[in-house]
Amino acid sequence: MRRLMAIVLIIGSIGASAFLYAATSDKAEKALSAPGAAPAVRVTGMRAAGIVTEITDTALKIERKVKDKVETMDFTLEKPLVKIKVGDKVRVSYITREDLNVATRVVADVPQTAIKKTKNPEVNPAPAVKAPAGK
Repeated sequence: MRRLMAIVLIIGSIGASAFLYAATSDKAEKALSAPGAAPAVRVTGMRAAGIVTEITDTALKIERKVKDKVETMDFTLEKPLVKIKVGDKVRVSYITREDLNVATRVVADVPQTAIKKTKNPEVNPAPAVKAPAGK
């Protein structure tokens, strides 16, 4: 009797696992063969910093230094940039799509020394010390 129960359990578990495997592989095939669906590709974001040499509504060109060599990078813009002009130092976050560098974010690079200089040196942040009251 025990032997019969063991055989039934083994056959049942094999059948159940085959059924579950078939159900999951069908879903995977349908997901991969769905018409119009883009393949799930991980997009790697990259960054570059440099000085703007050319800018249009659809393109941006920066010049950056890499190990004492000057390199020019071209980017395609998804929307026009308003506050960036030629000669500005910028940081560009981009992705590569169809052998083109597509800029996803362009930020003017403000150096820390400029931020420190804008503070008002006349304002004394220390509180005023009162003289002790006499009796």
